[in-house]
Amino acid sequence: MKTVLKIILVIFISISLFSCNKYEEEELKAIQDISNNYLDKNDLQKMLNPPNFSDEIEIEKPDINKLNLKVYISDELRPIMQIKEDNEWMFKNNNMSKKDSVAYFNLVNSEKFKSLEYRTFDKKKIKFIKPYHYFDYSKQKLKDGENYNYLSFSRFCFDEDYNFGVTVIDYHVSSNGYSFMGYNMSLFIKKIDGKWKIIAPK
Repeated sequence: MKTVLKIILVIFISISLFSCNKYEEEELKAIQDISNNYLDKNDLQKMLNPPNFSDEIEIEKPDINKLNLKVYISDELRPIMQIKEDNEWMFKNNNMSKKDSVAYFNLVNSEKFKSLEYRTFDKKKIKFIKPYHYFDYSKQKLKDGENYNYLSFSRFCFDEDYNFGVTVIDYHVSSNGYSFMGYNMSLFIKKIDGKWKIIAPK
């Protein structure tokens, strides 16, 4: 009888560890995909396609092959429920389709959302898509006029099938010792063709 109980306990522990590892692996993948998706949409595309306020002045677009853009990413993932308690306004996004809105609010009101605790991750595993690369401001110096992108996330809350997720992003553009642009917001994400993409805000 004791042997059977030991076997059951071992199986239970193994399943729990596998489930935990799978969740953290998916979280790491989401951090990488959403970092690249967000930077491309909110930084690179604006740089490559600047608004033209005059037909008489032609704006010179940068050569993407010559760009060398720096990113610092925090290795801390904050409890998303704690952020929600202090910032309810972040989670009142209704600019979605009915189907996406239902999936979003199911996640935000789930037990998983409430139970996700603080953790850290190995940020060296995050691969940025060119022209971005990791920049460690504690060890590297910026040249005059240079800046870097700063990214930080909360925990990612996924549904059981890993089709949808919610996180909070904190984004800043910084230079030596100060930030001159930044904001934070909740992101509703969806896995499309094997990669996590931002669905809202658009």
